[in-house]
Amino acid sequence: MYLVCLSFTLSSQKYYPEIVKVEFEGNIKTLDYIINREIQHQINTKLDSVKAEQDRNRIENLGLFSQVEWKVIPLEDGTATLKFIIIESIQRTPPFALPTYEEDTGWSLTGFYLINNFKGKNQSLVLGGSIGGKDTYGIQFSDPWVFGNHVSMNFQFGKTLFQHRFLKKNLEVNSFNLNFGKWFGEKLKTQLGIEIENKIFLDKNINDSFFYYSPIFTVSYDTRDVYWNPSRGVIISQYLIRKNGINPKSFSLTLWDQSYSIFYSKEFFDKKTVFAFNISSKVKSGKKEEIWLDYFGGQATVRGWELPDSSLYYSGSEDFRFGHESIYSSIEIRREIIPKYATSLNIEFGLVLVFFTDIGFIAKDFNTINYQEPISGTGLGIRIPFPIVNVIRLDYGWGFYNNKWNSGSLHFGIGQKF
Repeated sequence: MYLVCLSFTLSSQKYYPEIVKVEFEGNIKTLDYIINREIQHQINTKLDSVKAEQDRNRIENLGLFSQVEWKVIPLEDGTATLKFIIIESIQRTPPFALPTYEEDTGWSLTGFYLINNFKGKNQSLVLGGSIGGKDTYGIQFSDPWVFGNHVSMNFQFGKTLFQHRFLKKNLEVNSFNLNFGKWFGEKLKTQLGIEIENKIFLDKNINDSFFYYSPIFTVSYDTRDVYWNPSRGVIISQYLIRKNGINPKSFSLTLWDQSYSIFYSKEFFDKKTVFAFNISSKVKSGKKEEIWLDYFGGQATVRGWELPDSSLYYSGSEDFRFGHESIYSSIEIRREIIPKYATSLNIEFGLVLVFFTDIGFIAKDFNTINYQEPISGTGLGIRIPFPIVNVIRLDYGWGFYNNKWNSGSLHFGIGQKF
């Protein structure tokens, strides 16, 4: 009867009991300390619902759970327990093969063995390979707390062979990558790494080979509440990589990528609507040869344009889509249709409808980018939360350039565009 009265009090008026214990329910595989290190609500203090919700968001952002909720359990002495109810998502796949698609390489038959929560410690281990549009094999391992509080490590190595997206060349890439990361507080995130890569461009007449090492530095300022579909916050990121030639020694290329995103949400008819804005730029310096060209189109830059192939590139009919330097922005309105939830199979599901507009400039040299006509695209798409990859994305858009609309293009992607 006492608990019934307390439950009535909790639902009918403000209820701020002293929290004397934090508990977790539903984490069958994930070790308690992996979740507990995300908790910032103090015990032996009054309930702070804002902190409890922030703790819930941090647990969800681990990417291990289909659903995370919290509730207060009253105790007979007037204190309470803060309990997080967790439904674990799929965290491991048996060794198997299935068709996969990437915009740059097309369809492949991919076989892999993935553990997304190795030993229940939020470590990730992937062994895999593919044949088809991309022939590859490799291994990847990551641990977000390998040396303590948000000090991470990630390494991967492998070999990949595929046909270049728009040049009449095949690529053979052998690579090794090792990164260490460190968070400073909850918002400032840094990563420092080294990449050693041998990249060979093959065609009938000549082979261009580049063997180089690349220091990599990434820093971001991130205040998003949840990662898969943020409703508020900003993320500002800087990515810098310097490719230094080993053979040939004369080769060098520096890439600097910047991204600025902001998210804001409102409730309309009891459904969350997120207004999201991003502006990004890519700058290069060094030996900016044809084989390092970028392009607009596909799911990552300006949507609504078909992916370029060699016929399009060599025809010269859309030269305005290729360059080394670019700046582009996106506006998305993300309307939640089905809120994310865990199905009876413990798999997350939901549905978000998106309206988007992209616009950008691309040029061979940044000094001439102001003289380029803008390339834009607009359309709509859907986002579906999914285990391991977080989000499946499908967009259809129509491109616009020089006062003309094109016939449109369908784009498939993993994760949000920004």
